[in-house]
Amino acid sequence: MNTWKEFDREAIKVDKFTKDQEPVLVRLLQDAVGLFAEAFSIGNNMATSDTAIAKMSLLSHNFATLKCAVDLALRGYYSQSNSLIRMVYENWLAFHYLTINPNEARLLLRRTSKRLPDPSKMLDAISEDIDKNKLKQWYGVLCCFAHPHAAGILPQISTDINPEETSIHYGTTFKKNLFKASAYKICIWTGIMLDDIGQWVHQ
Repeated sequence: MNTWKEFDREAIKVDKFTKDQEPVLVRLLQDAVGLFAEAFSIGNNMATSDTAIAKMSLLSHNFATLKCAVDLALRGYYSQSNSLIRMVYENWLAFHYLTINPNEARLLLRRTSKRLPDPSKMLDAISEDIDKNKLKQWYGVLCCFAHPHAAGILPQISTDINPEETSIHYGTTFKKNLFKASAYKICIWTGIMLDDIGQWVHQ
């Protein structure tokens, strides 16, 4: 028995079932991330300043991360998909932080022990008209999936087979409410990133 292949077959089945059950939502996710990719193909990549290179690299990293988040959600790995959105959020913060602190772009482009400030400090530094309290709440939610927390652990516990017995689920299975919750987070942050990349690629 090849356990890896067995789990992979199971994930592929969940992917197909998800697409059958939620075709409109799946198409929305795929189209949004696809639009993100299209922007890179038509954008101006000629900028050579450290700030421009660092900011475009953050956008590129977020595209790949959002693509991975969609792939994981489609295959039923919802907690893992959610944990990736925290990375998207942190890259988004860095993108805007570098707009007002361009000299710090070198910290992303050089191998050095120095790093950009932690997310809370970058958020405080951003002067844009945004609801910072709401973003802090969002970050707290996303951190629940990146650290040991009930949000990530409870979906692994099941009483479906026998209500009197608790079993630990491993592998993957389709859960409509968890897929929709993951898709919601992905849609929000893909939309935010499309807005940012739209300032660079107007068309």
